[in-house]
Amino acid sequence: MIMKYLPLFVLALLLFGCAATHQEGTDYNTIYMERCLSTGMMAVGLDDVLREETGLPAIDGMYIANVEQGSAAYSAHIKTGDVLLQVGDEQVYDKETFAKAFLAEEGKKTTKVKIYRGGGILTLDFPLTL
Repeated sequence: MIMKYLPLFVLALLLFGCAATHQEGTDYNTIYMERCLSTGMMAVGLDDVLREETGLPAIDGMYIANVEQGSAAYSAHIKTGDVLLQVGDEQVYDKETFAKAFLAEEGKKTTKVKIYRGGGILTLDFPLTL
């Protein structure tokens, strides 16, 4: 029953989540949304409530709530329910670190991402351009 409402819970987290963090005039919330759209995955930071709802262990990362078919994330074999841990050399655990990690990879054709899936950590090639 709880899993039935998980997409609504994730949407609420996206809409009412943390305010954007600003550093030197950078709006990481906007960059985060742009990267979600360009990569084809919607990711939300893990908190205790989401961990309990999904049965995930106490790890830091971004829960993949949705992957758009035909997107870069889809091509990298990322799946809904995965937890994004790292992009390139940057750890990812909230909107700001997600935005910064993808900004650090700009200009590259691919990067490595680490994800948590099914009790293990996988390293995948992630296309930055399709």
